[in-house]
This record gives sequence, C-alpha cells and structure tokens, in this order.
Amino acid sequence: MNYPYYSGVAVPVFSLRSEDGCGIGEFLDLKKLADWCVATGLKMIQILPINDTTTDGGWSDSYPYKSISTKALHPIYLNLEKVGVLKDANDQKRFLELKKELNAKEFVDYPAVFETKMWYLRKIYDSLNVQPADDGFYEFLQYHCDKQLSEAVDYLHKRGIMLKGDLPIGVNRESDDVKQNPHLFNLDMETGAPPDGFAPQGQNWGFPTYNWEAMEKEGFRWWKERVAWFKKYFDALRIDHILGFFRIWEIPKGSPDASYGHYSPKNPRLWEIEGRKRLSQIFDLPSVETMCTSSLQTDRPLLICGEDLGMVAPCVPGVMRELGILSLEVQRMPKNGTCLFSDPRENPYLSVDTTGTHDMPTIRGWWEQDRERSARFYHEMLHHTDNPPYFCEPWLCQEIVEQHLNSSSQWVILPIQDYIAMDGDFRWDNTWDEQINEPADPKWRWKYRMHQSVEALLNNEKLTLTLKNMIKNNSR
Repeated sequence: MNYPYYSGVAVPVFSLRSEDGCGIGEFLDLKKLADWCVATGLKMIQILPINDTTTDGGWSDSYPYKSISTKALHPIYLNLEKVGVLKDANDQKRFLELKKELNAKEFVDYPAVFETKMWYLRKIYDSLNVQPADDGFYEFLQYHCDKQLSEAVDYLHKRGIMLKGDLPIGVNRESDDVKQNPHLFNLDMETGAPPDGFAPQGQNWGFPTYNWEAMEKEGFRWWKERVAWFKKYFDALRIDHILGFFRIWEIPKGSPDASYGHYSPKNPRLWEIEGRKRLSQIFDLPSVETMCTSSLQTDRPLLICGEDLGMVAPCVPGVMRELGILSLEVQRMPKNGTCLFSDPRENPYLSVDTTGTHDMPTIRGWWEQDRERSARFYHEMLHHTDNPPYFCEPWLCQEIVEQHLNSSSQWVILPIQDYIAMDGDFRWDNTWDEQINEPADPKWRWKYRMHQSVEALLNNEKLTLTLKNMIKNNSR
C-alpha cells in the first residue's frame, strides 16, 4: 500500500515578521506564510500556544504555555488597523511612531508591544461610546481575536494548508479555569519534569497538577470542552508533554527545586491504565487505518500528535500506537538508548519527524555546540570522509533537511529557521539568537523573531525553488 507523506513548517506566531508589523507576529500574518507554503509544497503550519497569558503585561507573560484561560485568544496577536482607526490625529501619529520603532527591533519587545497594543485597542473601544459601567473591553478583544484568526484559518484552508495547534499540559494557577473549577486541580502541588540532561535540577512549570479522579467523575468535561475549542481553529494538535496523561512529575508547592518531586501516580502499574483511559475518552481519535490511508481533504477528527520526548515510561509508545496518536521523532534525541543518533528512515510511519523543537538549538546552533559530536554525525549519518566544516554551511544544512524529508514518518515538520539555513545569503548570522526557548531557565524571555520578513521569504525564489524540488523529489 502506498501511504501518503507530507511536510510542514513550525514557527510561533509571535516570531513572524512582516514589513508592516507592530513588533510581533499576528494572526493575519499566517496568510502570507500560507502563500509561501503553497509555493514550496509544504502542507501544514505548526504554531505554539496562542491562548491569552496576560497577568501584568511583563516578560513573564511572554511564556506561551501559561494561559490564563484555555478558551481565550491572546489579543497581542491582533492587527490593530483591522480593528479600527484612531480618530485623534495626535494619537495616530504617536501610534505610527511606536509601530515603526517596535517593528525595527530584532526581537519581540513583549512589554512594549503589549503596552502599545492595549493603549491602541482601549482607545478604539472607548470611541464606541460605551457606558462606563458596561465595560465589555475583554469581550471586545476576544471578538476581534476570533474574527481575525478565523479569517486566517479560512484562508489557509482555501489554499490547502492545515494549521496545527499546541495543547499545553498545564494552566496558570491564577487562570479562569482554576478559579471556576478549583476541585479539578491539586493547588498544593506543581507540575514539572524530573532532572535530566536539559535541566539538572529538573523543571518546575508552576502549574497545579490535575485531580484526575474528580475529572473522571465529571466525564472529563473540562478536557472535552478544551478540545472542542481547539477544533474551531485547528486541523491538528500537538499534545505538549503527553507523558503527563500517564504520569506527571508532581512537586510540593514551595519546594526549592523540581528535584524534590515525585511521579503521580506513584504506582507504575497504573500508568498504562490511566493513560489509555484518559486519552481515549478525551480525544476523538481516528482509527489507525484512517490515519494511514486518508487524504488531507478527508473530513476526519483532529490529527493528534504527542510530544513524547524525555524520560518516557515503557508503556507510552504502545498506547500511542494503539490509539493512532503520532509520536515525535528527533534525530538528536534517539529513543533507542544504545545509539547517539537515530536514522529518520527507520522512524515509525505514524510519527512526526523534526530536526528539533522550540526547546532546542537550531541545526546550526546544535552543530556548534559539540564539535566531537558534530564530527561523528558528519561521518556516521551523512557518510562524509573528509573533515567536517567548522560551521554548519548552507550545503550541509540542505543535506540534513534532505535527510529528514526522506524520513519514513508520515509528517516531516521542521522549524522555519532550519529551512532558511539552507540559503547562505538569506539566513541570519546570529545563530544562537534563533533558539526560541532555554528550558533550564525558568525566567527565559520568549522573544525570538525571524530576521527575515514573510514578504522577503515569499520573494526568495532561490530558497523557495530549492525547497519545492526537495519536497517533490521526496514525494511529500
């Protein structure tokens, strides 16, 4: 049987740069990116969470995985002029000056962008002559968020492009979800990950853990409502830290660091039972046969992909295969502990292959990180016999991308930085500034912005044609 194969691109909305932007990517910028996808043959755009994270408008709110509501979009992604035009000439002049200043920055200046956008949007709202006692400002913001994202999604679908969202494993303990359903959360506990190579002290994400017993008694209502919200906008879904459905690293609130945590449930014999039950009852999962044979145009449930990296319990892969949930395969993080790198051609079909995630350096960053390891990759995986180049040159980046496009995975979805790295005249010289997140740093500022505008990407015929031919030659 000839199974279908596809490819896509991963980029956070906030990282998109447009020539007429306001210092951050916006929902409507996805339309321009979709045009580039059509030109190259890519079939999917994968983004990070876009839920509202606003607490104080500061840098901590730039963390996209800490939403204040699982049913609210972030207004920072609104195109302001599409909402309305400022009536006061002085206000409009000030806005245009701020917009130019913010858009010229190399990075997303989150606090400044947020302050500017809220100032503008409040001005527009107040000009509607609403009664002071009837402050529906937040509803006003959500109306326009839904309108603009829906416009982008409709455009993507007309162009034959799928949109893949990201479902965070946790929510902010100050979120509306927790306030309205406190019985569904363990507020004396926090979620994280055990110590590993990424974070020697472990990771504490600050989310309360779930009271799964209470959730099950309600038929997993809260989860099903959350998934229904995603279906309004997304064709596919990445489950962040899918391991958390089997067992979660639970840390007593107030602990010095995450190493003081433990797994919950504590009994490993329960992990498979609980994981299968939760995933099968929460998500409307297509059959494995449907996953293997259906086309992109088939009206089917959400395509579900699990982020199953790190310290994976032995029961997880089998349950994911059984339920038709795509695994995530990263060459530099092989699931076979006996080798340093995996071969993308040996990936399971029901999987997503990638060069790296937002928590990792790009191809170029990884290449410079460990010269001995890079040399082994150069010789063992790319089969070169000469000395490896000091930097990951454009031709080398292209070889690596080609190797992934030749993967046996149903989907190959690579970070946009790694595609752009194939063009030496177009890529950014600041290699290490392209890493989106450093998981060991709890105060990390999520501010990566493409050095190139989406318009420039569209106009880059050399890169577009190169990638188009690579995708075509690999039957994706």
